[in-house]
Amino acid sequence: MKVEVEKQPGSVSTLQIELPPEEVSKEWDTIANSFARFAKIPGYRPGKAPRAVIERRFRKEIQDELTKKLVSKSYHEAIEQEQLRVASLANIEDVQLGEDKSMRFRATVITAPEFELPEYKNIPV
Repeated sequence: MKVEVEKQPGSVSTLQIELPPEEVSKEWDTIANSFARFAKIPGYRPGKAPRAVIERRFRKEIQDELTKKLVSKSYHEAIEQEQLRVASLANIEDVQLGEDKSMRFRATVITAPEFELPEYKNIPV
């Protein structure tokens, strides 16, 4: 997973996250297999339809499920990898699934502000 962090003013950061094709295709296979188990397609017994038929018929649903799973998982991994102190997720945009089964997206997050504490031990009380 490739992560680029772009810090913006006002405690806002933009993460460019790119997932390798191996990870995306592995998850695609898992989701397609789960669809194949329960799909009812005319002319085939439940769970016995060919994989190509399943992928053609449920392509949009598989992509939606894949996007939800991988965006959530990789977003949390990217935050841990970059050691960001995230206050909240502003939005996720530009989710692109490439022909080579690679995925990239951009997440905008609001981070905790960074500041230096002044010397406070010598303040009289």
